[in-house]
Amino acid sequence: MRRPLLDRLPPPFRPWIFAVEDTTAQVTWRALPPGPVRFAAADTIVEVLSDGGPGSVVLGDLPPGSDLELRVQGAAGLPRSWARQRFRTLTPPPGEELARFATISDMHIGEIAFGVRAALLERPVPVEAHPVRATRSAIDALAAWGAGTLVVKGDLTHNGRAKDWATIGGLLAASPVATEVLLGNHDSYGAPGEPVPELALAPFGIVPARGAAPVAVTGLNLVLVDTTVPHERGGSVRHVQADVVDLLRADPRPAFLALHHHGERHAVPMFLPRGVPRTEMTGFVDAVRWARPATMITSGHTHRHRRRQVGPVILTEVGATKDFPGTWAGYVVHEGGIRQVVRRVDDPDLLRWTDHSARAAGGAWGLWSPGRRSDRSFSHPWPR
Repeated sequence: MRRPLLDRLPPPFRPWIFAVEDTTAQVTWRALPPGPVRFAAADTIVEVLSDGGPGSVVLGDLPPGSDLELRVQGAAGLPRSWARQRFRTLTPPPGEELARFATISDMHIGEIAFGVRAALLERPVPVEAHPVRATRSAIDALAAWGAGTLVVKGDLTHNGRAKDWATIGGLLAASPVATEVLLGNHDSYGAPGEPVPELALAPFGIVPARGAAPVAVTGLNLVLVDTTVPHERGGSVRHVQADVVDLLRADPRPAFLALHHHGERHAVPMFLPRGVPRTEMTGFVDAVRWARPATMITSGHTHRHRRRQVGPVILTEVGATKDFPGTWAGYVVHEGGIRQVVRRVDDPDLLRWTDHSARAAGGAWGLWSPGRRSDRSFSHPWPR
């Protein structure tokens, strides 16, 4: 029997297998009947006590590269159609694991609402706004996951106010993970008299990357690529392309490029916000693939999750920490490839908010932002 359409569209009411790795799977839910609930896959069993609201669980010790079934049992009134779901764990890239790092983006510290004309607001209004809580929770989660480096991919603040720079500076300075920072377009929207980002972040020991800046990661040439154009919403790579190509040619290791702006795929932009124009991005990707075919490019800015491939080069977009589905991304470097996993920020109060924010644009945001599971979690062997 086929499930009703609304049951299959995100954010689903049923338990949602949001993220998979080689040996783990993250399951989140909007609401379960109150009482003890058992989640099982392969030989792994995790029991939780549902309070009737949202929640999350990570199933570990799963067999890699395997077709599995998630079994949900125990809650009185649990619909039969929710009890079993199939998924597949990732097959790791070839070789040993060398390093782990993570990214977050689009925190928009200073924002308190979401959606068209800021129509969605947390009720009751909390003392600490959801962008601050989501950023802190994401940092705690990625540190526990094992990331050795954190890359922040821009839009740290909503409009570059001094008090918001102080907030994000404090959060990043307290991070247990070494942190590197790119700026986004929103970070340059400060009114006259507000500090420039470099001066605002200097007291916290944070220096935003400008141009093309390499970051030390074992087994990988990780490069931060500044795509911002002062006071413009869209981005550019023309000014930095030659420097990126030089860095890729000088280092024989596979490359990973972190950008704020995505590359537009069409000559006429098909959605907002504006990214890097198609002609610029096409030339940039072509130059990258010739300089270093073993390259992955990831961006933020769109607040959505997508994955595509241009020749041997993988390009991904990863969503925001603070609105649906509310995520951070982890990357595992292997000798022969890389794998990406995108997990939700899983504090119940934040799950409640991010699921609520899926109602933006008449509910279209809940369908647009998550992408497919294969857009969020995948393994990519480097081309030979």
